[in-house]
Parts: sequence; C-alpha cells; structure tokens
Amino acid sequence: MWPWRKDKKQTWVCQVCGQAHDDLPTDFGWKLPDEVWALGEQVRREKLEWSTDVCFHEDRWFLRGVLEVPFTFGPGRWGWGVWAEVDQSTVQKLWALGDADGSGEPREPGSLACSIPLHEETLGLPVKVQFGPGDKRPLIFLTSRSKHPLAEEQRTGMDEETYHRVLKAVNS
Repeated sequence: MWPWRKDKKQTWVCQVCGQAHDDLPTDFGWKLPDEVWALGEQVRREKLEWSTDVCFHEDRWFLRGVLEVPFTFGPGRWGWGVWAEVDQSTVQKLWALGDADGSGEPREPGSLACSIPLHEETLGLPVKVQFGPGDKRPLIFLTSRSKHPLAEEQRTGMDEETYHRVLKAVNS
C-alpha cells in the first residue's frame, strides 16, 4: 500500500473483471518504447538488447522512468511508467550510480518514447530525466516550457473525472 494512503482503504471495481478490489490503481506502464514494441516479437528477440530499465536498439538508447501526475481530488498521484529516448551518456550515468542516490544529479534531456492514452501526440515530447534513489526508477518531467496538455496536467494535477477516463482507457 502506498504510504500516503496507509490509513485510508479505498475500494474500486475493475472495468475488466468487474470485481471490487482494495485500493485504487495508480500506475500504468509500457514494457518497451512504442517504436521498439512495434518491431514484433521475433525481431525483438533477435536484435534487441534490453532489461526492465534500459533498452538499446539500432544505436539508440531508451530509459524507463515514471512520469508522475498528482491528483487534485485527494492525496496521491498517477504514475505513467514510460520510456524516454536518451543519450548513451545518460544511461552510463545511471549505471555509474548503481544503488547510490542520484537525486542531486542534474536532470538529463530526452524525449518521450511512448504514446500516452487520452493525450494526442506525446511521442517525441521533450523531457528531463531525474535520477533518484537507487532502488527507484528515474522520474520523467515534461519540460517547464511545454504547453502540451500532458505537461499542464503534470504541473497542475489530474482531477477525478480524468482519472476515471484514464482507468477506462488503460483497462480497455
């Protein structure tokens, strides 16, 4: 259970199975960047080097992180488990950090490598990657100058209506 909801147990009904579950889902993630996933299973098996955190394909580097959007209707946040295309030097910095806390490191540039539901044209949006504790994935931030609706949502938060639309989109 997430630390900000220790005392509040909430129940939700899953759109897929129709069953009631304790706690609200707060994350959705991609196994690989969109472009890499589209290659198909055989090509991925034969030509791809990847782990759950880093992907290398045709001289391009991708890093998995979390793009957090705070809730406006209560405590907590929604986490998009996305991939960002980054320079090789960014991946090397992550590896050099190992289990050390990289929160003090400057943010690294990249571009979003996933299409996010309910937001058009997110693929390729400029992002900044912030390393954190060694046991956590990096945080992904859309740039502060971005006028994209997802950037605005990351800055101002997600309301309950949007949250329900997100749940429906990721469960369909």
